[in-house]
Amino acid sequence: MTHNRDMTDAAATTDKTAVRRVVRAARRAAASSRDRPADAAAIAAHVLTGFADVLSGSAPVAIYRSLPSEPPTEALAEGLHARGVAVLVPLLLDDKDLDWCRLLPDGSTGPALGREAIAAAALVVTPALSVDASGLRLGQGGGSYDRALRRRRTGVPVVAVVGDDELVPGPLPGEVHDVRVDAVVTPGRGLVRLPPDPPLGAEGAAPSER
Repeated sequence: MTHNRDMTDAAATTDKTAVRRVVRAARRAAASSRDRPADAAAIAAHVLTGFADVLSGSAPVAIYRSLPSEPPTEALAEGLHARGVAVLVPLLLDDKDLDWCRLLPDGSTGPALGREAIAAAALVVTPALSVDASGLRLGQGGGSYDRALRRRRTGVPVVAVVGDDELVPGPLPGEVHDVRVDAVVTPGRGLVRLPPDPPLGAEGAAPSER
């Protein structure tokens, strides 16, 4: 099994592909030992409790439908619906950008609402392969969320959901266009709030354009 130290060591490289390879291998190795229903319940509880103030209004929450290899978000969707909160989920477009649609309580989805629909969200929950202590998020490599997150309203928090070993001290390799997250949720470590996005050129800031 690949452990946190392996991912921390990999994070020291500037090669995003190498880090992604390590994290994906670790997820595959750990998959059979995880209790997904328990993980799903823990993730939902951490988000719903930690952002209760954000969820008290009428604005929707943007989440994602987790893949079998990702920390599960099904219980989070159910918890939001139980509180009467509208749920938005992404639709991947041909250009790797994201459209959005409503996720309905029965699991079906409504019509596409457009790329700008994320601007209505009061909270954005994103997938990630890993996140470092500065909030730098390592995605799957398509840049989809980096584009979409720039369309959210100013001040709307972004929280990434990762495995317990996938929140690392870092630094992860990054680039100027990478959008940092405000918090991380893991099943076992709960909600971890991260420091504000550092200015470009500061220590730990991304060094270059893609």
